[in-house]
Amino acid sequence: MDVFFNKNSILYSNNVKNISKMEYSEQIKKVTAEEYNSLALIYKERKLTKKVIYFYEKALGLRVKTLGMLNNKTATSYMKLAEAYLDDGFIIKSLDLYGKSLEINQTLFGKKSLQAAEVYSALANIHFSEENIEEAFSFYIQALNIRQKLLGELHPLTAQSQHELGYFYAASEEYSLSLPLFEKALKTRVELYRLSHPETAKSYNSLAICHYHLFNYDDAYKYLLEAIRIKELIFPKSDEHLQVCKKNLLEIRKHTSKGMKYTFLKNIFYWIKSL
Repeated sequence: MDVFFNKNSILYSNNVKNISKMEYSEQIKKVTAEEYNSLALIYKERKLTKKVIYFYEKALGLRVKTLGMLNNKTATSYMKLAEAYLDDGFIIKSLDLYGKSLEINQTLFGKKSLQAAEVYSALANIHFSEENIEEAFSFYIQALNIRQKLLGELHPLTAQSQHELGYFYAASEEYSLSLPLFEKALKTRVELYRLSHPETAKSYNSLAICHYHLFNYDDAYKYLLEAIRIKELIFPKSDEHLQVCKKNLLEIRKHTSKGMKYTFLKNIFYWIKSL
């Protein structure tokens, strides 16, 4: 059944009340796909994924009905719904919806389009989380190649693909392969976002992890310290990830040249004291 709202109507649900007020200049107006999407976003902020799915499905149904399958807005609706199902833990359903979005984008824009690259990136992350390594790697590579070619190096989406592929290599313990990708992503993010941005902090953190596993402890300490400095500007002191970073920093410090020197002198002191 379609939903209708009249002037100054207030949307209610069993879980959330007074979530959105819609005002109309007309006496009666049928809800549009855009308005369903707006409702989905409201529920998404509240992490009510069942409601998110419901409203995205309503939006998708309207777009298929009014615009047809071969339309970029229909493809976008499939992607939004796929993301919602993924958030709700329905991997197979999400993959199916992403596949439909990809099919539409490839038909409309081509297999090497930015629209296709966006779906490749999403599919890569899902396959990676499901440990489908070959599929994940293939999609990561396709997304990165397209973005590098069409957007160039100095673009946030290119940096995103570089970081994602770098993380893939790091998770596979191929740190020498992940390092240059993390470095490129960081360079772009510093240039575009400057320093006080969560994506920049993420790049510093990833570089720290990479250098730590390559036994470059001084570099690992330096990059993690920078990540913490940025996080302290953005997040509250009680932030869980910030606290983990600080604990990791103390651990890394033990292996740095200064930390080892401090430990050596401390041991000498206790040795002399025991004489």
